[in-house]
Amino acid sequence: MNVPRGLPALLALACALALSGCGDQQGSPNVPTVPPATPAAAPAQDAAEDLDIVPLASAVHGIEWDPATGATILLAEQAVLITRELATAPTDAPPPGLEQIDLPASPTALALDGAGTAYVTAGPAVLAIDLNDPRPREIARLEGGADLVSITLVADDVLAAGTSDGAIHVLDPASEGISLEEPRITGLVGTDVLVSVGGSIAALDRRQSKITEVLLARDTVGFALRAGNGASTMVADPRGRVLVANTRDGELLVYSLDRLILRQRYPVPDSPHGIAYDAQEDLAWVTQTGRNEIAAYTLDTGIPVEVARYATVRQPDSVTIDSDNGFVYIASATGDGIQRIRASDAR
Repeated sequence: MNVPRGLPALLALACALALSGCGDQQGSPNVPTVPPATPAAAPAQDAAEDLDIVPLASAVHGIEWDPATGATILLAEQAVLITRELATAPTDAPPPGLEQIDLPASPTALALDGAGTAYVTAGPAVLAIDLNDPRPREIARLEGGADLVSITLVADDVLAAGTSDGAIHVLDPASEGISLEEPRITGLVGTDVLVSVGGSIAALDRRQSKITEVLLARDTVGFALRAGNGASTMVADPRGRVLVANTRDGELLVYSLDRLILRQRYPVPDSPHGIAYDAQEDLAWVTQTGRNEIAAYTLDTGIPVEVARYATVRQPDSVTIDSDNGFVYIASATGDGIQRIRASDAR
C-alpha cells in the first residue's frame, strides 16, 4: 500500500490535537469557555416608596427561607444574616432580632437539611450552622488552593460540594473538621451550581453555559446539554424539574433530570437571574435585574405562561418563598432592602 508522503506526520498532529482537547482527566478539561454571565446592573428606581420593603443596608447575593425553623437566611459579604421576623417586620427599620454570623470568607452557596441546619460554603470551608443556635462550625476544608462554590444535600447523610476548578467532593453532614483531598467527580470545567432531584444531581457550569448529570453512584458524569450562551442560576422544584436562568440570552429554561432533556424554553428579557419555585401556588418566580422586576410563571401547560409581574427593589439578584406566611422575598444586592410580595396575589 502506498502511503502519501506527510500522512504520518498529519496523523500524529491530529492525535496530539485530539488529546490536548480532552484535557487532564484529573483536572478541568481544555475546552472553549466564555466569561460567566452575571446579572445586569439595575437602573435607578423612581417609585421604590410604593413597594413593601424592609430596610437592610447589607448587599445580599443569596436568600433562602427555611421551613423547619421559619428563618430567612441571607448571604452577604463575609457574613450570613438570619431573621425570623421578616414577614411581620416594619418598613422603617431592619428586621427585629436580626442575627449576623461573621465568616472568614464570603459565603458562596447554601443548602438546608429540612431539620434546622444550614450548610454554607465559604472560601475552602464547609460550615454547618444550627439555625436555632447560629454559630458556624467547620465540618470540612478543601485542600489544594481552590475554593468551594456550590453545595447540595443529596440524602440525609450525603452532601455534595463543588469546587472552583470543576471537582465535586462528597461528605457526611455529620463530619467534624475533615480534609477534602480526593474528589469523587473530576473533569468538569465548573460546578458553579449544584442541585439534587430525588438523589440525582445536576451541575451548572457558567463558563460553558452547560448543565451536566452527575452520577455519584458510578463516580462519573452522564449526559450534558447546553443552556444557551449565559446560564447563571439553577434551582430544582418539587416536581423534579430543573429551572435555569439563561441570563445572557434572556430565557427561562426547564429541564427534566430523570432523562436530561430540555422540556421548556421561554423568553425572559433584561437579565433574568434569581429563581424560586412556590410549591403552594405552583408558580416559578424569576427576577429581571435589567428592569428591576419579577414575574411569576405557570409551567403546567408545556410552555411557561406569565401570570403576574411586579416592580422590585433595586438589583433583585435573589428570591425565595416563605410558604408559612405566603410571601415572596426579594433581596437587593445593592443594600436597598428585602421586598415582600403576597404570593397569592399572583393568582
